[in-house]
Amino acid sequence: MKDINFLVEENPFENELQKEEKERVSTVKIIVTIIIVATCIFILFVPGIYVKSLEAKALAIEDSLTEARFKEVRTVKAQLSDVTNKVSRKKAILNGIDSKNLSASQALLTVKNTLPSGCYIKTINFNSNSISISGVAESTFVFSDLLSNIDRLKLFDGGSPGLSVQETQSEVEFSITYSR
Repeated sequence: MKDINFLVEENPFENELQKEEKERVSTVKIIVTIIIVATCIFILFVPGIYVKSLEAKALAIEDSLTEARFKEVRTVKAQLSDVTNKVSRKKAILNGIDSKNLSASQALLTVKNTLPSGCYIKTINFNSNSISISGVAESTFVFSDLLSNIDRLKLFDGGSPGLSVQETQSEVEFSITYSR
């Protein structure tokens, strides 16, 4: 008698289940790959498309600005630019003149600050190119202090000053002229 084995060692449906599972896995992999590729393409090309649209809008705006209705605005803007340039040039000229010339108040303040004790000013003559100071100093030492103070401040640069000094027994009368 033959031995009949009722235990099934092989499942006839197992091969079919594996095939379906393999098909599902490969289908899922394909779908995920397509989604990733589509996302990469979207990320790479959308900014370029957006930039192109902005360039098209800018070109449209430039075209609208060249229309006849803006002609007067362009004319006024050009005139304003010309006036601004002229004012800038004149301002530069005035600043140059101001930097070359010394103001009277600045000259007087400098002379006042350079006076040592025992030195007195009789007259000051000032114009934009020169200053003349005459006065009396108690001694030659006080007069030399005055000269060193003026030279130290370097406000009246312009070479050596014109000096006139008369010494009496107790006082020194002086006259100093600085020219630019």
